[in-house]
Amino acid sequence: MPSDFFAIDGRVMPAADATISVLDLGFLRGIGAFETLRTYAGYPHGVAEHLRRLWTAATVFGVEPFFTAADLRRVIGEIRTHSGHDELRVNLVVTPGEHTHGVFGAERPTWVAIAREVHAPPDAWYADGVAAVTFQGARLLPELKTTSYLSGRPGLLAAERAGAHEAFYVDAAGCVREGVTSNVLLLRDGGVTTPAGACLRGLTKDGLRPLAEAAGLRWREASITVADLLAADEVWITSAVRELLPIVRLDGQPIAGSVVGPWARRLRPLYHQLCIDEAKRDALAAG
Repeated sequence: MPSDFFAIDGRVMPAADATISVLDLGFLRGIGAFETLRTYAGYPHGVAEHLRRLWTAATVFGVEPFFTAADLRRVIGEIRTHSGHDELRVNLVVTPGEHTHGVFGAERPTWVAIAREVHAPPDAWYADGVAAVTFQGARLLPELKTTSYLSGRPGLLAAERAGAHEAFYVDAAGCVREGVTSNVLLLRDGGVTTPAGACLRGLTKDGLRPLAEAAGLRWREASITVADLLAADEVWITSAVRELLPIVRLDGQPIAGSVVGPWARRLRPLYHQLCIDEAKRDALAAG
């Protein structure tokens, strides 16, 4: 039977044996950067892009790149072989390492690969859409992907209470920035709009853009309000595992009659196939 295998500092082991020190600054001080990626046809997708974003966040707390794309590919390949899972969702975490002195002192950083079988969202989510809620808040260091998710907890709790899938940050000016675990996009009058201002650069969102533009959709960044989302023809969220997921209700109110729009149905399979093709091509190039 398939079972989970993780990796600590590049060494693959059964999940039950994968532990880090209680003195690790990721645990003691909550300092860490992370990325989530998945495999397609067994090959990891977007390795270079995910590592680029990971190191951008890690350098803020003093950790420079200390393993390579080849190291990561090796680890993912070993985990897939040992685990027996056909496809993997990989959470990659980097911390400054074990505390040695002062408040933030450490000598050797830690990296962890938490790999589990991909459980793609149910087909019904794509066919019928899902709900989201909004809440007042802002993510710490919003342009960096860090392990600090405390600011998003109130929103996710509100989403859980409402039976919703995601929560959208709304800033003091009333602008929607992003989801707690996703990017937000709206479609109206033949154009896609994504929030302007400080928010995490979305790798899935970036990959979707050329497909949307090639299909004839305009693309822009601008301020987005809750009213804009409710008046949209379609609203989507994007992330590595969910790809493109339609939002049909927001704060209990319908978006476009609570019906999944034609562009979501058209673009998601195109993006899924693009990921398969890119993962295969990158694996071939990497040897």
